[in-house]
Amino acid sequence: MRYQKEPGIRTINSGQSLQNYPSRAEKVYEILLESITKRRILPGERLVERVLAKKLGVSKTPIREALNRLKEEGLVEGTPYCGYSVAKISLKDIEAIYDLREVLEGLAARKAAEKITKKQIRQLKSILQSLENCSKEKEWEHYYLLDLEFHNLLTAISKNERLFQIARLLENQTKLLMSVSIMLPETIEDSLKEHREILNAVGNHKPDLAEQLAREHIRNVKKIVLASLRKCNQANRKEKTRDSLKEN
Repeated sequence: MRYQKEPGIRTINSGQSLQNYPSRAEKVYEILLESITKRRILPGERLVERVLAKKLGVSKTPIREALNRLKEEGLVEGTPYCGYSVAKISLKDIEAIYDLREVLEGLAARKAAEKITKKQIRQLKSILQSLENCSKEKEWEHYYLLDLEFHNLLTAISKNERLFQIARLLENQTKLLMSVSIMLPETIEDSLKEHREILNAVGNHKPDLAEQLAREHIRNVKKIVLASLRKCNQANRKEKTRDSLKEN
């Protein structure tokens, strides 16, 4: 396959130095992860080791290590012998991801409510304030990242290392879903309200309420993401139908 036939790979930003990373594989992983979660490389697109190695100026070994790591996280499919491609995430996969997040983040909120300190409450309040600022400025990409930071901190406060590790495995898949879903202004307001309620419950050491609110929040996000993706899928089908009619 010739390099110019890889439009997604061509958009990868390879200009950053590799020197500040513990290994070349780590840097390659970060570059590919960003390209996938920001949809510079689309689901189903092939990831050719030779092409990636040439683009990033490394050997095939760190490319293969990074691809295997992305495969473990559910973002890439394939093998070194048959080739890799960006994973396609179905609506069924999305439901499964958010069902898991509901259980995990409900537990994290419960444990956080039992263990949170005043300093950690201030940290969560600071993130929430930044979320509100992003909403006012309509900085949606930064909003999504802060949203993840809020939930990651809650999970870290729970002091359950296994829980934290499992939650992080789902984080990158969540980033990919956020990049294709549409958050309308009214849903953002609802989301902010839910974050405030979760923070109040956690900060006031109410574990039952904190778990309930966290689970409700994730269920609501799941509904928004599924509705958005179904709408996108319908629009894509209509566009394909129009193109087919034009060809005929």
